[in-house]
Amino acid sequence: MKTHQLRALVAIADTGSIRGAARLLDSSPAAVTQSLQLLEQTVQVQLVLRTPSGVTLTGAGQALLVHARLIVSQMARAYEAVDARRGLGRKRLSVAVTAWVALTFLPDTVARFRQRMPDVQLELFEGLLAIANPRLRDGSLDIYIGRQTPGVVTPEFAYQPLFASSRAVVARRGHPQADCRTLSELLDLDWLVAVDPETEGQAPYRMFQRYGLPAPASIHYLHSLSVAIPLLKNSDMLSIFPWPLVELCAARDGLCALPLREPLDESMVGIITRAGEPSDVASRCFIDCLIDAVRDDKWSHIAEIRRAMESVTVLI
Repeated sequence: MKTHQLRALVAIADTGSIRGAARLLDSSPAAVTQSLQLLEQTVQVQLVLRTPSGVTLTGAGQALLVHARLIVSQMARAYEAVDARRGLGRKRLSVAVTAWVALTFLPDTVARFRQRMPDVQLELFEGLLAIANPRLRDGSLDIYIGRQTPGVVTPEFAYQPLFASSRAVVARRGHPQADCRTLSELLDLDWLVAVDPETEGQAPYRMFQRYGLPAPASIHYLHSLSVAIPLLKNSDMLSIFPWPLVELCAARDGLCALPLREPLDESMVGIITRAGEPSDVASRCFIDCLIDAVRDDKWSHIAEIRRAMESVTVLI
C-alpha cells in the first residue's frame, strides 16, 4: 500500500465522491480513481461502492479507513517534525476538552501556550467520548482532556489522571421531581446523556442496575453541552453532570441537582493521548501549560472556579 493511495481513500470517505476527493487533493478524478484501483488490487477486496449519488465505503473499506487515517496523519506529523527542525511550516495542535475544564482552566492554559508557542495553530473540540475517542484513533486529535471510559482499559491510549469528582442527576429548577430522593422515582422520565462509544452507551443503564432497578424506558443521547442546556431548561428531561459542571451551570442556566440518596459513580478526568507514539513538542507544551494552570493557586481567587473546584480532588 502506498501513502498516496491511502490518502485517496481518506479523501473519498470525507467528500463522498471521486470528484470531491480530487478537489480536496488538488488532483484529477482519473488519478484518484487509479490510486483507488491500485489499492483495491493490493488488498484484493472492493473498498468502495459507486452509486448514482456518489460513493460509499464497503465494510472492508471502513475497516481500512481507520488505519488509513492514522497513517496519513502520522505522515503529516513526520513532515511537520522535519519542517520544524528546518524552521519551516506551521504546526496545528488538535485538543478536545471536557466542558467543565473548558469553563475553568482552558483560558489560562491557552494563554500560557500562546506565549510559549505563538506559531502553533490550535484546533479545539468539545470533549465528549463519542467525539474524542474516534479522533484519537484516526490521528485527527492530539490530546483529549476528559473522561476515560468507565471500566475500560485499552493499550492504545495513554492516560494521566487529573481530577476526580462525584456526579449528580440534574434537572431544571422547578422540575416536578426536583426534590426526589431516589432513582426509582425517575424511571418514567426522559433521560439525556452523553453517548459512550466504548460501551455502546451502557453507562446510564449500569447506574440503575447497580441499585437493582430496571433501565428507564426513554434514554436519549447528546453530543454537545450547548444542545443539552436548552433541552433541560425547557423540558422535564433529566441528565447526569459531574459536580463541577453542576456548580458552573446551576445558577447561570437555571438547573439544579436532585438530592438523591444513591451515590453515583465517580467521574475521572485526565489527559488522554495515543500510546506508543513519540510525543511532539507542541503536545508536551500544551500538557505542561494545563498542569501549570491547575497548580497555580491564582484560580482560587476566582469565585466561579473556586466554587466548581470545591467538589473536585486534584490528582496531580
